[in-house]
Amino acid sequence: MHIKPPYSTRGLLKAYSTEVGRGRWWVVTLSQWCQEKVNISLQGGETRVSTITVKKETPIQEDELVKQFQDRLFNFRRHIFNIRWQYKEYRNLRESLTAKDCLIHIDFSENYSCKYSNEIQSVHFGGSHQQVTLHTGVLYLVNQPPMPFCTISPSRRHDPPAIWAHLDPILDFLKKDHSDVQNLHFFSDGPVTQYKNRSNFYIISTEPHQKGFSTVTWSYFEAGHGKGSPDGVGAALKRTADNLVRQGKDIPDAQSFFQLLKDTSKVKLYYVSEKEVEKKDEDLRQVPLFALKGTMKMHEVLSISPGILKYRDISCFCQAAEGVFDCPCHSLEEVTLVAMDAINQTGKDFRPNVIEQHHSGQWCVVQYDDDPYPGIILQVEENHVKVKCMHRNGVNKFFWPSPRDDVNCYGDDQIICLIQEPLALNKRSVQLDRPFWEFIMGQLGK
Repeated sequence: MHIKPPYSTRGLLKAYSTEVGRGRWWVVTLSQWCQEKVNISLQGGETRVSTITVKKETPIQEDELVKQFQDRLFNFRRHIFNIRWQYKEYRNLRESLTAKDCLIHIDFSENYSCKYSNEIQSVHFGGSHQQVTLHTGVLYLVNQPPMPFCTISPSRRHDPPAIWAHLDPILDFLKKDHSDVQNLHFFSDGPVTQYKNRSNFYIISTEPHQKGFSTVTWSYFEAGHGKGSPDGVGAALKRTADNLVRQGKDIPDAQSFFQLLKDTSKVKLYYVSEKEVEKKDEDLRQVPLFALKGTMKMHEVLSISPGILKYRDISCFCQAAEGVFDCPCHSLEEVTLVAMDAINQTGKDFRPNVIEQHHSGQWCVVQYDDDPYPGIILQVEENHVKVKCMHRNGVNKFFWPSPRDDVNCYGDDQIICLIQEPLALNKRSVQLDRPFWEFIMGQLGK
């Protein structure tokens, strides 16, 4: 940072007070990373716009610089708190594990690039090398040494269907060899394309229960938390594979990687085929998924009942030793994730037989003049339901009216179904998830 004009230290303080007293501030120059758009020339004289990251010198007034620094310092303080808190809860959980608990720390290792012991030039410099996906982890059980494991797959997908295809053999191992385990506790980092998204939330609240587990918690470390034990598992496997190649072994694909290392490594290895990943993806496509507000801030989600997810901004295992994982600490919230296959199997809508007072605060869709309108249930009295409704501004597009709310009483039979909060299209409009919208149109005969 360069200060203009270049006063000495003593003169700087004097000039600073003088300038502040006069109501003026100096201009300083910052070096800042920012994004800018540039035109890239293509063949044939065409151009395209691309976004690049560059370091620029930016002039800024001192008062604005101080304000920005204080704002970022506040966020940084929260960031440091989250890192330390999540590690503290991780240690607390490990120390309080019972015979019914299992802690699973997982992470995707960087894909391993397959190689031969001897390669011709076109293979060495070309794109002929396949890649192997390594999903690494360490499993912790009470009174037993940690068990490192890795699932190996030729599929390069790292999304929720792939994650649970990789977790299937681990969960099957637990059900077979450790049948006492009822509570699963996952720890991972929180990339939105992998572990922290609505698809994974839905699977967390359904699949483990189908396998016979009673409780699932999933905690996310803060971004930039550092390396963990799964990273060491991935490094050990890659180093072992490279040593085998130097000894004359060929590792051209995922299957050969698995076969060569399963007998030479102390890490428990499993193979996951591409068909298993695609099967998970096909099952997930049949489900309407809902985005949850504040997903980026969440650091723990948990499910005790099928289809119901609870979440909070930071993890808490203060009552883990007593087998209680949904303590109300840190503003624990709850949401119901409804499976679409319930519609296909029963042909019924997502609503109870009778709307009651405890449904207040939930989202619903009401029928008015043969049209659907989403809204929030405010109060229930006998067969009348008071709902604050949105207005329409297009096909499956709704908005909150302003300045007055649209609050009316509707008959119980006018409530088509209960829904999750609609998805935001922009700052003003929202829409219902497409499978739900199609279902509602079918109910109205449209």
